[in-house]
Amino acid sequence: MDPVENTVTTVRLREVFQDDQESATEPLTRFRAAALRRSVLFAWMIVVVIVAQAVSSNAIADRRLILIAGVFVVVLAGATSANWTEVLAARRGSWAATVWVIFLVVAVGALTANKDLFEVSIPIYSGLAVLTGLILAPVRHGIVSLLSVILMSFGATQAARGPGDVVLPIITIGVVAAATSLIGTEFDREARLGERRLAELVRQQADFERLYAVSATLAGSESLAEGLPQIVGTICRFLAAQVGLVFLYHPEDHTLRVMSPVWVNGHTLEVDAIRMRVAEGGIVSQVFRSGRSILLDRIESNPESYGIIGELGVRQAMIAPLKVEGYNVGAIAVGDPIAGRFEEKQLEDLASLAAPAALVLSQLGRYESAAETTRQMQEVAQMKTDFVSVVSHELRTPLTSIIGSLATLGRPGLNEEIRDELLGSARRQADRLQRLIEDLLMISRIDRNSVPVKLEEVPVKGFLEEVAATVSGIKDLTINVQPADLVIYADPDHLGRVFINLVENAAKYALGSPVELVARAVRSRVDIDVIDHGDGIPLDQVSKVFEAFTQLERSDTRTKGGTGLGLSVVKSLVEAMNGQVTVSETPGGGATFTVSLPPATVAAREPIEPVAAQS
Repeated sequence: MDPVENTVTTVRLREVFQDDQESATEPLTRFRAAALRRSVLFAWMIVVVIVAQAVSSNAIADRRLILIAGVFVVVLAGATSANWTEVLAARRGSWAATVWVIFLVVAVGALTANKDLFEVSIPIYSGLAVLTGLILAPVRHGIVSLLSVILMSFGATQAARGPGDVVLPIITIGVVAAATSLIGTEFDREARLGERRLAELVRQQADFERLYAVSATLAGSESLAEGLPQIVGTICRFLAAQVGLVFLYHPEDHTLRVMSPVWVNGHTLEVDAIRMRVAEGGIVSQVFRSGRSILLDRIESNPESYGIIGELGVRQAMIAPLKVEGYNVGAIAVGDPIAGRFEEKQLEDLASLAAPAALVLSQLGRYESAAETTRQMQEVAQMKTDFVSVVSHELRTPLTSIIGSLATLGRPGLNEEIRDELLGSARRQADRLQRLIEDLLMISRIDRNSVPVKLEEVPVKGFLEEVAATVSGIKDLTINVQPADLVIYADPDHLGRVFINLVENAAKYALGSPVELVARAVRSRVDIDVIDHGDGIPLDQVSKVFEAFTQLERSDTRTKGGTGLGLSVVKSLVEAMNGQVTVSETPGGGATFTVSLPPATVAAREPIEPVAAQS
């Protein structure tokens, strides 16, 4: 979603919420508007009653009465055409209603000041007391009621009535005004309570809709990479924020890591791996540890003190913890509101939205982890299937050759030369079979952490010459040891297995090319290189060559022998002897395996514990 569409969406959400809030005040406004319309009708009735009384008492000829009645009728005509609902909804609507009620009271007082009309003023004032109690607030109603009493007293004086004639009417008006005021106050209280309840329901509805929108991303996402920007984007749009990012907790190293991508104003931005230790403090770590949300203001004044939040370049930000079943799993931060500034209410909204977001992210993480585990199990199953196939082939080939050679030796009439050739072939295949079985046994021992290691001084040059003599099938094998008297500290049996494997690998995958064995002293170690000049190792396989069961060719199309265990055994045995093995590309083509071991002069002489295989 682009910034313009995002802004329009946010403004629309606010308009809808405001409309809902305004609609919550309509019942009370409609009731008072209806009461005001009734007051206009009551005023017309007053005019009719007073005119009838004036006619019957011959007071109709009073010019002052006619003038006041004319003004009253004109005002009534305007009040009759007025839309009182709109008047009350206006900013000064309550004052307009107050002015209208005061006009009614004053007009009635002026009309009934005539001594012949005093008798009809008492019920009229009582009726006005009822209406004003329903229309006006208690204080204003009290003022208007007091004004009615004053005008009634003035009318009694004009009509030459004594105090006894007005005491009972005044008490009646007071009682009616008080009772109506109590009823109006209670109605007003209930109406406003209803307004608050309705507003709360509207707010809860908006919260539920937002929670549903965040939770719904779980159904449409199958990975964190897909679901993360949707979740963060949804939250940012609800809060009218331009920036959003998520920090997830990794318990294995107690760090919070920024999840990529980061949501920036409707777009996603890939970021490099950023992590921070929970124990090192910082705003995000504090929120994660405390489990309390925080609103940060004026970040630009001192961005260095806000850590990664300051590095985002935002002016204002909110951070809330992500919790699942009471456990903190991370934190979410949003920054830079599209318009204005963040408020405490929005911080509460972020905290409420963080709960389903945490659940969604947790579920996506579990789904991804389960999918990855399934994929790895499938790979392991496939590797084991390939391994069984390869081992079966590797065992059958030398056995077939040995059985064939022995069967041929049993034939009469074989000359010595053929007999010796058959015996040599059988011996070589038996040695191959023995090494294969030993590799399998070694892998089993490595898996059980039961590899025995006996370290001793081994002269490098003599050892490499023995290896060269042991391995057959290499026409061009050179040895270069500098200095010639190099001595390493290692297990001779394990060391022999390591270099026989490496040299045979070089001969197998670089058939016909020269192989070099180069040893040299480098600081506190001795590096021994096995260099071939063949096709080399594909880049996508370099990181896997030391894993068990790894083959550079598919098992169903491979032309080379081997079980895929040799280099795994090499790595485990070298590490058991306090060394390490690496692979690199040979200049001009080929592969170079480098075994680094401690020299006898600096090596620790204490026995070491067997180590587990490492992939």
